[in-house]
Order: sequence, then structure tokens, then C-alpha cells
Amino acid sequence: MGRWVAALIASLLMLLVPQAAFAKDDAKVRFVQTVPAPGALELHATTGGISARIGHPLTFGTVGSYEDVPAGDVTFELREPEGQAITETKEQLRDGAHYTVVGMSGKQLMVLQDGKGEGGTSRMRVLNTAPELGAVDVKLGDRTIAKGVDFGDVSGYTGVGPGAYALTVANPSDGSMLATRGAVTLSAGTSSTAFVVGTAGEPLDVVVAGDRARAPRGAPQTGLGGLADGDSPLLVALLSGFLAALAGAAAYLALTARSRRGGL
Repeated sequence: MGRWVAALIASLLMLLVPQAAFAKDDAKVRFVQTVPAPGALELHATTGGISARIGHPLTFGTVGSYEDVPAGDVTFELREPEGQAITETKEQLRDGAHYTVVGMSGKQLMVLQDGKGEGGTSRMRVLNTAPELGAVDVKLGDRTIAKGVDFGDVSGYTGVGPGAYALTVANPSDGSMLATRGAVTLSAGTSSTAFVVGTAGEPLDVVVAGDRARAPRGAPQTGLGGLADGDSPLLVALLSGFLAALAGAAAYLALTARSRRGGL
């Protein structure tokens, strides 16, 4: 029995070490390019002396996908492709958190932490990146979700019911429409950001990007797909290590039994 316990512990430790290394502390980061200029720009992240590009180079008004970045102190750099850094900013990233890094007019970077969805509602916030526009109001359908949002300002999240809405950017002084986007579909348990972009030679527009979905209360009935958001890597590591350890222990018992039979 003592040899069996030792084999089980050894198998568990050997398999959990690589699994723990795999389940390292990461944040999720995406790049949004709203600098009104021709050509593409890149976002690079540097931490621990290692630098890497986040996603692909992006042109004006486009949104990149989330990429893994080690949690901790990170320096973000806005660069021209194959060029030197234009500007940089530093941010402390939390393990498991999601962030949006926005390249803005004036060659500046803004880092936003993205919120999760809540319950049966959908949440939306507004960031004004249009430098010559001044303050704006933003409506989702007939409801104003952000008032007087100036350049470089971001509103808080506002909860709305799921559905399809027209999104309108309006002048606060007279209510005149400045830009609109129809049929913006919002699902329950999600959050999103509306980026007001344009001016300085680019057309005024509003770009909507999904931020995060609400994490499930429990594991789904079919596998661990609901945990793929990256919030529970330790659970996956422990489960994989435990199952593999059981397999190793079973193999050891089989070999021991065979050896005993051979000795008889």
C-alpha cells in the first residue's frame, strides 16, 4: 500500500508541474485603432524584458482580437509597422482581467479595463475618440446611454435589455444626429463599448465591439467549454493532472501485479 501511495503522489506531482506552468497568470488585451491617419499602426507590449506585438497592424476604425499578455507591470507602445515607438504608456494588468488599449488622436494610448455582462441584461459604455467633435450624447434606441461625453472621456456601463437597436451619436446642444449605426444586436449577459471615431480627415462613425460575456454560474453539461474564457485555468490544470495521475497509478498497479505473478 505504501508503494502505491508513493507512486500516486509522484505521478500527480510530475503531471501537475507542467500543468501549473501552462496555467500561468495572464490578462487578455486587444488593440483598437482610432488615430485618424492613413496606414496601419501596431500595439506592442513589453514585460520582463520581452516585447511582442498584440495581434495584427490595424487601420483606422478597426478592432483587434484579445491576446494573452502576462499579468503585472506592462509597457504598451504604439508603433508604425517596422518603425520606432510613437508613444507609450504603462499599466498594471490583473490576472484574468480583460483590457482594451486604444490608439487615439495626438498619438496617445488609453487603457480601459473591460467589464463583464450581468444577468439577463446587456451593458454598453461609450468612448469618444473624435478630437474635433466636442461633447456628444449617445442613444441606444430611444434611450440616452451617455450624455456629454467629450474627447478622451469614457462613460460608465449602462444596462439595457437584449435586442437589436439603432445607435445614434447626437449633438447635446440641439439633438441633431451626427452619426448612426443601425441594427446593433446586444445579447443578455454581455458587455460592449461604442467607440465614436472620426474627424481630422476621417468620416465620423461609431464602432461597436463586444467586451466580455458573463461567466457561467456552474460548469456546463457538455465539457468545460464555458470555462474557456480563461478565468479558471487552475481548475483545468488540477483536473487534467488528477486524471493523468490515476492513469499512472493504475499502470503501476498492473506492472506490480505482473511482477508478483512472475515471481511465483
